[in-house]
Amino acid sequence: MNPSTPRPAAALPPLPDVTTLLFDIDDTLVPTRRYWQRALDAVAAGVAAAHPGTSAADIATAYACASDRLWAQYDRLLSPLGSLTAIRRHVWGEALREVGIQAPEQTLVAMVDDFAHRQLQAIQPDAELVALFDRLASCYRLGVVTNGDSPTQHTKIQRAGLNGYFETVVCALDLGQRKPRPEPFRQACDELGARPEQCLYIGDDWANDVVGAAAAGLHPVWICADTGPDPAGPRPAARFTTLTCCLNVLADHAADQRTHETEPT
Repeated sequence: MNPSTPRPAAALPPLPDVTTLLFDIDDTLVPTRRYWQRALDAVAAGVAAAHPGTSAADIATAYACASDRLWAQYDRLLSPLGSLTAIRRHVWGEALREVGIQAPEQTLVAMVDDFAHRQLQAIQPDAELVALFDRLASCYRLGVVTNGDSPTQHTKIQRAGLNGYFETVVCALDLGQRKPRPEPFRQACDELGARPEQCLYIGDDWANDVVGAAAAGLHPVWICADTGPDPAGPRPAARFTTLTCCLNVLADHAADQRTHETEPT
């Protein structure tokens, strides 16, 4: 295929040994970025109202830039801070200083709590997704590997109506070893008693989910709305534009496999 030619969504290739599906959470199981942006705009508007002369748009932009910059250097800049709460306070503090606001500690604590609360409260179950997981749970072992922390990520799963489907939820922030490192993927495999080659890993982030899962020996499946060519690196086992499309294919694939196994020979 010409690299400049958009690539269509791939069907699932034959993977007869796959017994286990592992999932990313943020922007895979839950449309986190959408809720994140709405919460950020609301919190930024509140800060702007308390600081005349500073626009909510400038505050939101400063936070987004500070968040991207600091999380990209997590090991060096954020990990030494310890708790996720301390990390979030630090990111907000950096963002506000960029727009000339020196916020006291109690203000930062309140902002962090408000920002997190707004994001979590926005999550609602998707009936179609829940129905697909009902089908998948009868065919595969299911688990999660996420870069987040345990309390937040378990709350997201619960609010999305997916509580009870996953036999393991590995939260890499608690491990101190985040994707794309292999340790979180391997821990999930170990907890499920599955070999890496028996696992599909389904996620939206190329570096963390596709490259990371492939390096750990799993079969990555990339969820990407963009139909352009794959970035350089390992080829995913399959690529889909939406999670529901992916899960429908997986459920149908498993049903076909069971039909073939029960047919008389």
